[in-house]
Amino acid sequence: MSDYELTEEYQKKLESFLTDIPAYGGGKLSSMKPGSKTLTPPFTKAQATELKGVLEEPAFQRYTGYTHRGLLEKWSDPGNRTTTCNEFCTKCANAMGYVAEDKNDGVGRFDIADYLTRMGKGHCWVRADAGQTPEYGDIFRVFAPSPDQNGVATNHMGVALYFKEGSLYTVESGQGGPSTGFDAIERKVRGWPVPGIQGWVSMRALLATGKRVEYWQGGWWDVKIGKTEQWYYYFGADGRVLCTSEKPTILSAPPVDGPMVTKGVCTKKPRAYNTLQLVWYSRNALDVNEELQLGIEESKKRKFVMVGKTASGAKITATRMMITGLL
Repeated sequence: MSDYELTEEYQKKLESFLTDIPAYGGGKLSSMKPGSKTLTPPFTKAQATELKGVLEEPAFQRYTGYTHRGLLEKWSDPGNRTTTCNEFCTKCANAMGYVAEDKNDGVGRFDIADYLTRMGKGHCWVRADAGQTPEYGDIFRVFAPSPDQNGVATNHMGVALYFKEGSLYTVESGQGGPSTGFDAIERKVRGWPVPGIQGWVSMRALLATGKRVEYWQGGWWDVKIGKTEQWYYYFGADGRVLCTSEKPTILSAPPVDGPMVTKGVCTKKPRAYNTLQLVWYSRNALDVNEELQLGIEESKKRKFVMVGKTASGAKITATRMMITGLL
């Protein structure tokens, strides 16, 4: 009898996708087949490239996109600590039905909370302090100053499966690295809460969410109208925009629906560069139309500012509120 029951189709797809990974206690799926020669640093790129007898493990490549030799060539650089946890998480998300909208739109990335928020999908990120637990297929993010097996701070992602007797059962790649001479995928049993867990992607929510917004648009904005009005706008997926006078305390989550939140729709202005048109369903019993254009775009500094005006001509300045820290 199984320790869990899968009720959603995306969860069943993930279960089927993971069949080549050994069962709990059955070892790891390595980047190289058993019996292959192991290189551990220091070694040169030439040694990695010309190494005889390295037998690639095709299942590992299917799960991560990496070959064993490709990893060795990266690790020939003494400062390179590449492992494959992120890529594995992206592959799992794809197996569950997540369709990337461009080549950079992967779920396996360390800035996932900020990324989802910027795409208008911040509601898909569940903070670890939210009082919830991940579901089968949810992708969690861990950061801790304690060193991992490669001697660096733990900076990691994995896939949650199910709970049993107070423990979280997971499947995770990045279970090797340059110090071992190979990378690997392993099913693990972790105590709950997982040390250093920052939160997780709700795949249930993500798969039900519509088209993302532009990379500069989504999430919270600090909005000033005229000389006296102060508002906070939240831009979400599928042209949804919300407004409140209360400053948000959590930048990765939209406002909670209530009488203090005004709803509206946001569309792009035709034939105009990065210009948005907003229509509010109601504010002080009047529909208000606003137009905003991206005025400052400094991606490296993570600074974005929009300027515009209301239908009555009042000046608007909006500055995106950015998530800070490792998220």
